[in-house]
Amino acid sequence: MKMMWKSIGLAAVFAAGNAYALNVPGPLVDPAWVNAHKGEVKILELTKKSDKANIPGAVAFDSKKMRVKRMEEGVKGKGLVPSAEQFEKLVQAAGVNKGDAVVIVDAGKGASDASNAARLYWQFKYFGHDNVTILNGGEMVWAKAKLPYNKKAVKAVAAKPGNWKAGKPRTDLIAKSADVEAAMKNGTQILDNRDMGQYLGTWHKNYVFAPGHIPGAKIFPLTVFTPGKSSKFFDADTYKKAAQALNIDPAKPAITYCNSGHLAAGSWFILHEILGNKDVKLYDGSMNIWTLKKKPTVAFKLEN
Repeated sequence: MKMMWKSIGLAAVFAAGNAYALNVPGPLVDPAWVNAHKGEVKILELTKKSDKANIPGAVAFDSKKMRVKRMEEGVKGKGLVPSAEQFEKLVQAAGVNKGDAVVIVDAGKGASDASNAARLYWQFKYFGHDNVTILNGGEMVWAKAKLPYNKKAVKAVAAKPGNWKAGKPRTDLIAKSADVEAAMKNGTQILDNRDMGQYLGTWHKNYVFAPGHIPGAKIFPLTVFTPGKSSKFFDADTYKKAAQALNIDPAKPAITYCNSGHLAAGSWFILHEILGNKDVKLYDGSMNIWTLKKKPTVAFKLEN
């Protein structure tokens, strides 16, 4: 009888824990929401090669470690999604547990930072964790809200590892070179998220090995992601109008790309999460992989 009551008690506690587990309200949250729930969420503050953070209670998450160099499609690419085991280890080291509500905070200083947050968000989704959101505007909006903030970053590591587990990769979120080649023939929109110079081919990064863009790609540049030196995303209507002005249908299937998969995450987030188009994939490795494989490119031609 004692064992039976013990089992019932444990089941009740477990059920109660699930019943009161916090779920994020959407892909974006504001400082007030995070502050109101700071004891119920895991705040991951994106840093670069640092274990220090500015927001009290946040854990520093080194963005330089969240993507890796590895073999992909027969070539050695950079900036790629890590293996499930690698990502799981990173997330556990940040103290994240299974089912945790995760809030991602970027530096807040522009579209690149917004895309950095979107990239980590995409990786959580890719490995099956949907209870994740982004503080819209990052550290800058938090500081402007006059909430507790350390102007000088302090060491911010997890007290102990979490038990988070990576799920089976969601192939509906990722594109390979073969998908891009198919898109060139079947009408799926291919969206280049770099600046106009890289799109046209006046210059390119040193890890991209041919100028220009993927044939048939339309430019959807990072300059429309956020307002200037802010990482705060616009509302859905603004993105719809911007896309339509660029002859892009925000409701039709699309593949986003950039040089390696960083800015492409920002575009994917806008279309897939803010506009709700669930038929959008991110081409991981992007122009790095495409040009390493010596696939065709087009220069000095605007295809919008």
